[in-house]
Amino acid sequence: MKIDGIMRNPSRIIFIFVFILCLVQAAYYYPLLPERVASHFGASGRPDAWSGKESFIRIYLIAVAVIAALFSSIGLLLKKTPDSLINLPNKDYWLSPERRQETIDALSRQFLWAGSATLLLLLDIFHQSFRVHLGKAETLEHPLESVVVYVVFNLFWTVALIRKFKRKP
Repeated sequence: MKIDGIMRNPSRIIFIFVFILCLVQAAYYYPLLPERVASHFGASGRPDAWSGKESFIRIYLIAVAVIAALFSSIGLLLKKTPDSLINLPNKDYWLSPERRQETIDALSRQFLWAGSATLLLLLDIFHQSFRVHLGKAETLEHPLESVVVYVVFNLFWTVALIRKFKRKP
């Protein structure tokens, strides 16, 4: 992929940026963490289970890697997916041979935005947990708000995606 092709794809730039932020966050906080950290937080945001910091960071990095792999590979998966398995408004129009690649590219970009939102949610929740581990907060500070923002984003994302493909230009 050429550099100018990447520059025309802000969804990919943001996705990679947020992915790197997650990695940097883990690398930054790892040496600062105590050996024993909260590994689970209850509905109140209070810690209710503990583990070693290595396990905690490993789980975070695995979650980040799985999310990154999943959302970045959707475009490749869609290219190989038969049209009969793709659920899209006006599917015959959007997946016609002359439009299929453009549609798959548009869907890939949209899923990168969704992946970025998912990684941002992880970044935020883990930041809140790092604050607890370092004694800067007693509980997660705004877990419900974080999840609500994520759900609202996904609602708007879904509506926008349906609206885009519901209309034929």
